[in-house]
Amino acid sequence: MNLPLHIARRYLLAKRSTNAINVITWISITVIAVVTGAMVVVLSAMNGIAELVDKIYSPFDQDITIMASEGKTFPKDSLDLGAILARPDVLRSSWTIEENVLLRCGDQQAVATLKGVEPQYLQMADMERYLYTGESTLQGTQGPDAILGLGLKADLGVPLDDGVFQPLEISAPIRGRKLSRYKQEAFEQTAVALAGAFSMNMEFDSKYAVVPLDLAASLLHYDSAVSALELQLAPKTDMDRVAKELASSLGPRFAVRTRYQKNALMYQTNATEKLVAFVVLAFIGLIGAFNVIASLTMMMIEKKEDMRTLMSMGATAPLVRRIFLHEGLLIVVSGAAIGMALGLGICWAQQQFGFVQMAEAMVDSFPVRIVWTDLVLILGTVLGIGLLATWVPLRALSRRFLYATAARL
Repeated sequence: MNLPLHIARRYLLAKRSTNAINVITWISITVIAVVTGAMVVVLSAMNGIAELVDKIYSPFDQDITIMASEGKTFPKDSLDLGAILARPDVLRSSWTIEENVLLRCGDQQAVATLKGVEPQYLQMADMERYLYTGESTLQGTQGPDAILGLGLKADLGVPLDDGVFQPLEISAPIRGRKLSRYKQEAFEQTAVALAGAFSMNMEFDSKYAVVPLDLAASLLHYDSAVSALELQLAPKTDMDRVAKELASSLGPRFAVRTRYQKNALMYQTNATEKLVAFVVLAFIGLIGAFNVIASLTMMMIEKKEDMRTLMSMGATAPLVRRIFLHEGLLIVVSGAAIGMALGLGICWAQQQFGFVQMAEAMVDSFPVRIVWTDLVLILGTVLGIGLLATWVPLRALSRRFLYATAARL
């Protein structure tokens, strides 16, 4: 039997002669529980926001994008597409072309980013899920169709494909032709019908017009050149590993980036915000843990006679000190366990019932995602703070109370 732990457990559960000690002990447990629960809720909420942002940006930023290291385009035949698709971790691929164009419908016009894609790209981007109106297709009854962001559709007032008219006019600069020399001939124009409109986020909704790859290549005079090859990987595939392997095999002519690398600033900002929130809460926990010092001090004062009795029976000062060390750790562990259960309960309730709503957002309730590594980090941090707040002052208290008692015996 662990004698110091057994006595510490009895001290924690027993009634004291001075009610203030009970109050301070429960305050210590409550503070640690609140801080632990807050850590669980805040970090889980930030994980949910990060996951929501990833879902918002992932449709247009595929898992892997292969681009030319220099210049805006490269020939298709410079990449061995068959070898890339033969990889077991690659599910789908699509050649893509991106260029700024001028869209016009009647008297309305807007600058947009034309994105030429292959048919399977709509499945890669899960376009059906984000479709606001119309159909998820790039081929209509009259020929190629376009899919616009909802913001562009509203600004231009483009009607959906009626099988007769092609109201959306696209004007694009021809590569290699200078406006000062060719005037109007520096632009190529075409007209298409609108198959549908998607809604992902404000940036994409007001920026992108998706059209068939052949239409974009013809309009821009790209011939067999493309802007990028975008890859969709199998679920749970390590993107960084695949990107490194592809970069090594393709050589310096090509730049291989994951979607996290393409939006590095956004993801780094989310990670920094999460780290700052964790550090602030940990600091609050450190301050709150000083209640444990007050609890142990008053307890040692109250248990002077018990300490004298134990030491007269042969207990050493280090053994008695371990009693109060275990007492402090029991307070911290109790608070951490209660706080962990409280935080997980709040997160579960939010996931199930969505008590905290998000007005005018893509989701109805505030997103929450629990990550087990965060729970381990939180538990380790709280226990570390508790051990620090217990052990360091206990050394000074033991010299004041324990060794003084031993000297009188």
